[in-house]
Amino acid sequence: MTNASTRRSVIFAGGGTGGHLFPGIAVARELLALEPDARVLFVGSEKPIERDIVGAAGFEHVALPSVSPSLGPTRIVSSLLNNWRAYRQARAILARERPSVVVGLGGFASVPPVVAAWRMRVPIVLLEQNVVPGKATRWLSRIAEVVCLPWPQAANRLSRGVKTIVTGNPIRAEIAKLAASNQPEASARANAAASVECLSPSLTLRVSLEAQTLLILGGSQGAASLNAAVIDALATLRTELSGWQIVHQTGAADLDAVRQRYAALSLVADVQPFFRDMAEQYRRATCVISRAGATTLAELACAGLPALLVPLPTSAHDHQRLNARLFADHSAALVVEPTSSAADSLRASLVQLLSDHSLRDRLRQKLHTLAEPQAANAVVSILCERVVPRT
Repeated sequence: MTNASTRRSVIFAGGGTGGHLFPGIAVARELLALEPDARVLFVGSEKPIERDIVGAAGFEHVALPSVSPSLGPTRIVSSLLNNWRAYRQARAILARERPSVVVGLGGFASVPPVVAAWRMRVPIVLLEQNVVPGKATRWLSRIAEVVCLPWPQAANRLSRGVKTIVTGNPIRAEIAKLAASNQPEASARANAAASVECLSPSLTLRVSLEAQTLLILGGSQGAASLNAAVIDALATLRTELSGWQIVHQTGAADLDAVRQRYAALSLVADVQPFFRDMAEQYRRATCVISRAGATTLAELACAGLPALLVPLPTSAHDHQRLNARLFADHSAALVVEPTSSAADSLRASLVQLLSDHSLRDRLRQKLHTLAEPQAANAVVSILCERVVPRT
């Protein structure tokens, strides 16, 4: 048993979206697998999604009154006051917890705790998820021990002299494990057919394999526009959808409207606000329609899921389009550009994705080259090698 005064204590700072939180959770779980006595605490904003995601993962979450910086004349004073309060509270937390390291996860909620760590001489490691580093990463990178990047290209947007290591995007272990079980769709279907034939070799059977599944991920950002465009496209693809089942994650706000639209079109779909069992959803899926958030793309790469990506056009610094473009440049995904007519482009690309299993197999092969299932382990190695627990 590690002595309480020398065990490693790690604070994960940031949040706002699942895309920021899930990498931190993946690293925290990997750390605890290596050091069960380590102390882990998540510090973020007062957004309910942070409390829900972190709590569901089994970790403690402390909310600070941090808010996104505003330069508007009616909000600048309250924004500064709230973030100053968040900084003071973060200092108190660090004084109490005496962490070995603070891991910045990105987003405005990471800034007060990371600045407090810098002022208190606590080592800082930053996790960046996107090809284009976010504002928080760019601001804080100069005071960090190291910035963990998903792709080498991300370093081009940081200042010279910033120490970076390409680790890939940390993802949940149950999803990372899917990388080891990927196989071409044609082989999977052939193996399933052979299994059925072996069960009844004396019978002439028409093998009925499990229906193919189209998984639609309408995330928390821009879900309404994506949901509407996808259903508009599906409404014109009755023939192509024959033999397919639809599973649709809508986000909480759009749940009833999407269910009503499917019912009006007489399309059968399993429509849910969110899925807690994403590894199982990925395992069952044949292909995916999704936004191009970096964490989701890292998960799709490990799951080997052919995807039609629809980047969020309002994402900061156009990072979703650039994330998607990187996958498209590696021939690992189909992309509908935000500037195009969404429904028409979706329809054309969906026809390809639904009808051409050889295309899906090619996308799977390319995705395999982009998968980084050991990313969480790589980050933990950095924490353990570069940051020594307090004595």
